[in-house]
Amino acid sequence: MRGSSVSPVLHHPDEVSGDITGGHLESPAVKETIACLAQRGSWEDLWRVAHSMSREVSVLFDSEGRIWVDVGTAGQVRLAPPQGARIPFRLWVHTHPWDAYWSETDLGTLAAYSRILESALVLGHDHMKRARRLGASDTGALAGGGPLSNWSSEPCLPYGADTGAGGGQ
Repeated sequence: MRGSSVSPVLHHPDEVSGDITGGHLESPAVKETIACLAQRGSWEDLWRVAHSMSREVSVLFDSEGRIWVDVGTAGQVRLAPPQGARIPFRLWVHTHPWDAYWSETDLGTLAAYSRILESALVLGHDHMKRARRLGASDTGALAGGGPLSNWSSEPCLPYGADTGAGGGQ
């Protein structure tokens, strides 16, 4: 996520698939399509693109609605504050290879960014999991104390359920 923000453009699926098949996982067509899918809240389609790459993908929306896309490895992608991004970050979305859950790495990220990140989603094959920064009167935290007590503990939801976290808006 160290590079510049990505303009959301939905490229033709054949172009995206060709880049992925050719090993060009960070091509403009791939990153711009991921950004567009995230902006639209097309979470299941975004997961499918990441799955076709056999990589985890991270998307970050800053306070001005700009989007950063990062392609990780088959088992991990980390949130790295992009140069030029404005806090607070509205939404961090990332994919997992199959199931949506908060891994130890994810929980560490939520704890580290608890003061500058508003909401987070992890995407799985047919479901997603959301956490959001809690307000003073909210209940149901990820942990009883420490920075994770600032994050909601929410059940997994099937795609198409209203999460209130569409497109980082």
